[in-house]
Amino acid sequence: MATVRRLASLSHRLNRRPVRTLASSPAAASLDPNRLLSSPSTEITTLPSGLRVASEVRHGETATVGVWIDAGSRYETMENNGAAHFLEHLAFKGTKRRTQYGLEVEIENLGMHLNAYTSREQTVYFAKCFKNDVGRAMDILSDILLHSELAKGSVERERGVIVREMEEVSRQHEEVIMDYLHEAAYQRSGLGMTILGPESNINSLRQDQAKPSCVLRA
Repeated sequence: MATVRRLASLSHRLNRRPVRTLASSPAAASLDPNRLLSSPSTEITTLPSGLRVASEVRHGETATVGVWIDAGSRYETMENNGAAHFLEHLAFKGTKRRTQYGLEVEIENLGMHLNAYTSREQTVYFAKCFKNDVGRAMDILSDILLHSELAKGSVERERGVIVREMEEVSRQHEEVIMDYLHEAAYQRSGLGMTILGPESNINSLRQDQAKPSCVLRA
């Protein structure tokens, strides 16, 4: 009942805001059949390791490479909810080959954009770079994913960062109402939990719980 009341309250607030119609949004343009037909085809290949690679050929001087991992709140438990998002925050804090400063300088010198995000079903790490630097981008991504230091000091610093992010999200009604909808629709399921996790988990998550092996087993 508490969730239903929160949904009703947020719905009342949102209904008083101007509504943006689909016809006037960028999403409408993406539904144009001619535009869909002219989009480049996606080729799926599977490596001997079982890793699936999706490739699209586009004209231009830039490229985007990324890694999509089945790790998110859907695969977590009440005890480690928020671990995948926490790990994402730790990914750019240095590896066994690169310090955090060295990583930042290397990315800047290459004119590269490196980022990541976590959803309920996936965690994504990606880089946008010049097409001749795809090899370097893949090396950086693999180094981050396989050899991140995950130092205890970084874990402690990121707690505060994530709590502040949580406070910011809680003030955005559009974000919160979707969390409440998931909570109501997927009760007693990983899909009903939030991506960031409860604050109690953020404050108690240990260094060993933030390791990729622990997150992927969740």
